[in-house]
Amino acid sequence: MRPKIDLAAAVVASEQHQAVPLNFKELVLGFNTSTAGDYDWRLKKWIVAFGQMPAWDISSELLENAAAAMLKAGYKPSTVNRDLSAIGTCYKWAKLQRLTPKGFRSPTLSVSRYSEGIRRVEVSAKDIADLRSRSLTVKDVRFGIFVHLLIDTGARKSELLERLGSDFDLEKGTIICPDTKTGVPRILHFRPETAELISRRLKSLRPDQLVFEGRVPSQPIDYKRNWSVLTKAIGRPDLHMHDLRHAAAANLLRAGVTLGVAAQVLGHDPAVLARRYGHLETETLRKAQEQAWSQAA
Repeated sequence: MRPKIDLAAAVVASEQHQAVPLNFKELVLGFNTSTAGDYDWRLKKWIVAFGQMPAWDISSELLENAAAAMLKAGYKPSTVNRDLSAIGTCYKWAKLQRLTPKGFRSPTLSVSRYSEGIRRVEVSAKDIADLRSRSLTVKDVRFGIFVHLLIDTGARKSELLERLGSDFDLEKGTIICPDTKTGVPRILHFRPETAELISRRLKSLRPDQLVFEGRVPSQPIDYKRNWSVLTKAIGRPDLHMHDLRHAAAANLLRAGVTLGVAAQVLGHDPAVLARRYGHLETETLRKAQEQAWSQAA
């Protein structure tokens, strides 16, 4: 039986909603604390410039002018776009938490993103094998697990770093990701060999603790330095963690998986995936058609 509701009282309460008077710095730090993110680092320059401004007073024009100034100073379009997206994520979080004024609209929604070149980096089978083996020699035994999971799942690094022990199922080889960049929960899949590695290297997975917890309780570890040392050691200092995600997408499509399925596996926007990897699906479809021609001849 549905509970009774006083709609009139609910409407009045909604109209009386008061915004929380946050400045921009407090907004970013509040988001960070809630999500264990690193936006205080990513948005450091923005906090220096606009940190004391009321968060709800920052306009689209101000963001556009700041973005243009970054480009003029030599920042890449991709960096500017990532910063704007990070700011937008903070505002989206604030609105969901009912911290914003009634009817508030994020200023980032009216800011056009800059055209950026597609980063295409080839990651060979040897590179993958070298990353797997060399990562196991790092003193932090969890780093090898982290690298193996990046390779197996094609996940975003945050999707792994924010996982609790309760999110892992070693028997099924899965990780539950309730919160993702696209807002759609999904399940990550990893190999039996990686499950064995986790069992061997970690005595237990505490259900209520981050698997990759850093020195600060409830905060994920930052593996930037370890990654830099690892990629230099295998002769690929140009590799980013995110490149393993691109490699996973390319491998899925070369294996004959459709863009739609690959998008679901990776938790990606299908349109973005098509723009970046559509040529690989076309190659697969061409090979399938040629095979059909040869059988019909």
